[in-house]
Amino acid sequence: MKNIYDYFNEKIRQAILFYHDNFIYEIRLRINVPVILNTSSGEKILTECIVNEQDIKDSFNKVTEYSAYAYEENLIDGYITVPGGHRIGIGGYMTWQNDKSAVVKNIRFLNFRVRHFIDGCSVSVLKQFSEKDLENILIISPPALGKTTLLRDMIKNISNKKEGTSICVIDERNEIGGCYKGTPTIDLGVRTDVISNCSKAEGILMAIRAMSPKIIAVDEIGGESDKEALEYANISGVKIIATIHGKDVEDVREKLGSKMLSMFTSKVIIKGIGEYICC
Repeated sequence: MKNIYDYFNEKIRQAILFYHDNFIYEIRLRINVPVILNTSSGEKILTECIVNEQDIKDSFNKVTEYSAYAYEENLIDGYITVPGGHRIGIGGYMTWQNDKSAVVKNIRFLNFRVRHFIDGCSVSVLKQFSEKDLENILIISPPALGKTTLLRDMIKNISNKKEGTSICVIDERNEIGGCYKGTPTIDLGVRTDVISNCSKAEGILMAIRAMSPKIIAVDEIGGESDKEALEYANISGVKIIATIHGKDVEDVREKLGSKMLSMFTSKVIIKGIGEYICC
C-alpha cells in the first residue's frame, strides 16, 4: 500500500517529512503559497516550501497514476480516494459538460485528507451498548474529529467479535474501507462486505437485496434518499451504524427530523479527538 508521502515530488516530500512526528490530518497544496499542514499540534505553514504549478501537476499525476481520463468520474465529484482511504480534494477552474455536470480543469489546489486508523478507539464506546442485542447507532461529530475513524474501528470490532453477524459497509467515497479496484485496503473485520463507489441509497437497497446483512454501516448521512433507504433497512430488520455531521443531538434533529433521529436508540457524540459521550 502506498504511503501518503509517495504522492508528492521530492521537494514537497522532504518539507513534509520534517514534521512527520506530528499527527498530520491535512496537507494543503495551493498555487504560489506555502504548503500548510493541519496537525495535532496546530497549523504548520511551511514558509520555506512555496508550491508551484509543477508541484501540483506532479502530485495530481501520482494520484491519478498518470491517467486523469481514468479518474474522470471522480473528478466530477471533486475528489479522489487513494489506497489507504486517503482522500484528495481538488480545486481549480470549473468547466461544464454536456450533461451539465461540472469538472475541475486547470487544477491549482489539492487538499490531502490523511486517513488515520486508531486501533481500539471504539472499545470504550461499544462497552456502553449491549453487545448481545446491538441497536441502531448514530455517531454525531463536527468535521475532522475522527467520526470515520471511530466508525471503522467499530465495524472491525463488531465484525471480528460478534459470532454470526454480517456487516455490509456502503462506502460511497471509498473512505471507510479505502477500496482500490474493489478491494479494501483497510481491515474492517472478517464478517464485513463492502459496496463501494455508489450512492448510499443505492448501496443500502443493493445490500438488502443481495448480501443479507444483519448490520449496515454508512458514513455521513443526511440526504432525503439516504433517509428513505435507512428507513427501509430499519423496517427490514437490519441494524444501522451511521455517522452525521453535527455538534449535538438537537443540531442533528434539525437535519434528520425527530422521527428519523428516534430510530437511532444509541448515539455517540464526539466532543474532541478521542472524547466520546454515549447517550
